[in-house]
Amino acid sequence: MSRTEVVAIGDVHGCASLLEQELTPHLDSGAELIFLGDLIDRAPEPDGDRKVLERVWQLQDNPAAFGLAGVTVLMGNHEQMLLDAMDQPAPEEDQDLWEMNGGNRELVSFAAERRDWFEQLPVTAIRGNYLFVHAGVRPGIPLEEQDFVDLIWIRQPFLSRPHGLPYTVVHGHTFRSDYQVAHLPHRIGIDTGAYESGILTALPLEIPDEPTEGADQ
Repeated sequence: MSRTEVVAIGDVHGCASLLEQELTPHLDSGAELIFLGDLIDRAPEPDGDRKVLERVWQLQDNPAAFGLAGVTVLMGNHEQMLLDAMDQPAPEEDQDLWEMNGGNRELVSFAAERRDWFEQLPVTAIRGNYLFVHAGVRPGIPLEEQDFVDLIWIRQPFLSRPHGLPYTVVHGHTFRSDYQVAHLPHRIGIDTGAYESGILTALPLEIPDEPTEGADQ
C-alpha cells in the first residue's frame, strides 16, 4: 500500500525563525503541511507575526514550488480573536480579550488586507485515520455536531477523556509543562509552547493512500 506524508505543525505564535528551522527538512519532500492554527500572537521576535503569515501565504499560494503536495491552515482561537478585533468598530471587549492573549493591534491593518483568507480557514481536516483540529473535540459528540467554539477553545474534558470518534485527534492549543508532545490513545497534542520554550513541533505522519470520508470543514 502506498502512503503519503502529512506534517502537522503546532502553534507557531509568531516564531518565524523556529518556523524556518522546522520547515527546512520538509521542503521538497512531497509532503502536505497542516498548520494547526495560532500562527500569530505572543511573538518573541520583532515582526514575527507578519513574517510567519507572509511565509505561510507564500507556501500555500504555490506549494509545488517548494516541493510540497499542499498546505492546509486550520483556524485557531487566535485567528478568530484577530477576526473579532478586525470588526469596525470592534467591540472593545473583543480587542481587550485579544490583547490580553498576546494580540498586537498593529497587525490588524496588515491582516485586514487578507481578511477573506482568515474567514475561510477550515476548523478541521481529515487525513486517513487522523482528525486535525486546533483545540480538540467534545467527547461523545459526533463530528458533524461539534461546536465551533469547542473546536478552537476546548481543553477539558477533551484532554483527559476518550472522545469516541473513529480518529486519532492531532491538535495544538494546550502545551504540557515539560513542553513535550502528548501521545495518548485518543489524541496527539503537538503544541510545545514555541513562544515560551523555543520548541516548535513539526510531526510527520504516514497516511495510507485510501479514499476516506470527510473533508476540510
